[in-house]
Amino acid sequence: MLILIPWKPLVVGWCLLAAMLWVGYLSYSVLEGKNPFGTEPRQSHRVKASSTPHRETSNESNPNAR
Repeated sequence: MLILIPWKPLVVGWCLLAAMLWVGYLSYSVLEGKNPFGTEPRQSHRVKASSTPHRETSNESNPNAR
């Protein structure tokens, strides 16, 4: 049994849907004032290490203890 599917209308329909989504994304980006083709600098949420040097801990009751 041969199943006949009209591929051309399906492909055209998917292409139209993809084009409408792409145009919507571009117009939304322009309205928001963002560059749709560029990468924006991301803010790093990493904790920066302090610039103070680490002090050796000393035990005041026993200065020779490590």
